[in-house]
Amino acid sequence: MAHDNTYIVADIGGTNARFAHVSAGNDQLQNIQRFNCADFPFLVDAMQRYIEQAQLNNVNHACLAVAGQVELDWIDLTNNHWAFSRSALARDLSVPITVINDFTAQTLSVDALDQSAFFWVGQPRPVVGRVKVVVGPGTGLGVSAMMPKGEVVPSEAGHIAFAPTDEHQIALLQMLWKRHQRVSVERLLSGMGLANLYWANAQLQGVEKELSAPDISVGADLEDPLCLKAIDDFYHILADVSGDIALMMGADGGLYLSGGILPKIKHFLSVDTFRQRFEDKGRFSEFCSTVPVALILAEHPGLVGCVEALKINDIESEGVEDGVGFLVV
Repeated sequence: MAHDNTYIVADIGGTNARFAHVSAGNDQLQNIQRFNCADFPFLVDAMQRYIEQAQLNNVNHACLAVAGQVELDWIDLTNNHWAFSRSALARDLSVPITVINDFTAQTLSVDALDQSAFFWVGQPRPVVGRVKVVVGPGTGLGVSAMMPKGEVVPSEAGHIAFAPTDEHQIALLQMLWKRHQRVSVERLLSGMGLANLYWANAQLQGVEKELSAPDISVGADLEDPLCLKAIDDFYHILADVSGDIALMMGADGGLYLSGGILPKIKHFLSVDTFRQRFEDKGRFSEFCSTVPVALILAEHPGLVGCVEALKINDIESEGVEDGVGFLVV
């Protein structure tokens, strides 16, 4: 990145859009702001609001991490009403735009974060130069991987089918089939997933009750049995699915847990139980026992990842045409 330039970075999820800016030669995030996506009809409105509030007169480039596919010019965000043309957005703002997947940003952040940003789940630590995976429950469930040479592989692994691993999970699946023709892991490992787990457990007890994810977290703190059971199931299923993903990717560089939910319920995490379920992979249990698992504690890893993506974009400047960055990672 050239000196004396200003760059906007944004992490746009299903519920919130986080904005910041950095200066060339200084990676420190400045003027971090969070907007509720529902408050703005279009993405361009939120970006213009940020530019005005941050009093940015000369923006040289913007990198947006969005929840959804980013390969085409037209981008329709998953779990969000915003949709936009990246070329039209660049013209409207008079700012070159790079767009990456939100979990690409999460993955790019891993090597840029301090060790204090990680809570290690168990004893294994990463092998340098090996495959890393990020799994993140939030509004949806994001999954992305980084290959040994730094190539990021985005995915829609949050939409793979849920596979129960015990009789209770079979009962949960049978109950959730009443709501969803197909139950993906995102139906359980997300904000709506935590609410689904609460509802399904209530149904199994013959009770008709619904709660939102934030209310379940509050209820668990008050030792409500149904709320505690929903969070317990959430962690069990997260460990099962994370172990599967680590196994399919050979992630001995580490599996990193991110997203907006886990920091709020971190105190309910049983490290021993999580590792036991994560490693319970039959003939490949020994491999999974060597895979490091860490919870990302950093407040804004997506924004950090956008800064890293801008550095790549600067190196690969031949990928920028007509003010639009086509860095597809």
